[in-house]
Amino acid sequence: MSRVNLFRFKPTKEFWVVLLSWVLVVAVFYTSFQIITTERVAGQFITFGIVGIMFLGVFTPIIWNSLVMKRPLSSIGITKNKLIISIVLCLAFSAIQYYLTLRTTQLPGLKALVPIATMALAVGLYENIFYRGWIQLRMEEYFGIIPGIVLSAAIYCLYHIGYGMRPDEMLVLFIIGLIYSTIFRLTSNILILYPFLTPAGALFTQLKEGLEIPFPATYGFLNVIAFSIIGIIIINRLAEKQGLKKNTKKTALGAAYK
Repeated sequence: MSRVNLFRFKPTKEFWVVLLSWVLVVAVFYTSFQIITTERVAGQFITFGIVGIMFLGVFTPIIWNSLVMKRPLSSIGITKNKLIISIVLCLAFSAIQYYLTLRTTQLPGLKALVPIATMALAVGLYENIFYRGWIQLRMEEYFGIIPGIVLSAAIYCLYHIGYGMRPDEMLVLFIIGLIYSTIFRLTSNILILYPFLTPAGALFTQLKEGLEIPFPATYGFLNVIAFSIIGIIIINRLAEKQGLKKNTKKTALGAAYK
């Protein structure tokens, strides 16, 4: 690996788009957890699950990446490249994490566990697309691999301001972010982290904090996951059609001038 790839300084105007998208996510999460709070269940779910996770966390980077910048999904970590090794490593790292954390954790009953697990899956989908596929890969592109890993971990930990976490808690999250970002760098495929490793980590944290979520929230988070995945597919299809139309026009123009 060349030294140029490890460190560089080539930020573009897109850097400000990435930064702005992060600020909006933090603002929405802060509004959801610190202003609306759990006393207004519907309002919190709309801001947290629909606006924060689905629209800002998943759709914004996908739309910008695919429709605006005309990049393939692989440039945001959604790829078939290194698929098998990513899945194998995800299972291996998840087994280690389970042994270190969840193995000794007293699990609640199924009715209490399921909504927490579905929320962890929804949050995990957003975090891996947004912080690894979107932010980390762009930071690596602008500043190099090592600064990209460190910056993405810092941005990841700081977003937890929206949840109202203390500085000492965010320091732990920075270390966790470094671990996740380093693991992601092995294959640049989010399947090395999702759907097992990072959601299991979130699940452990939520159980440790004694989080309780009403069971009907399960359906809401499942819908967020389902519509996020469907949205990614639709956006990618639109991007492919745009690319096909552009190539068709170029071919037609080329034929006309022959």
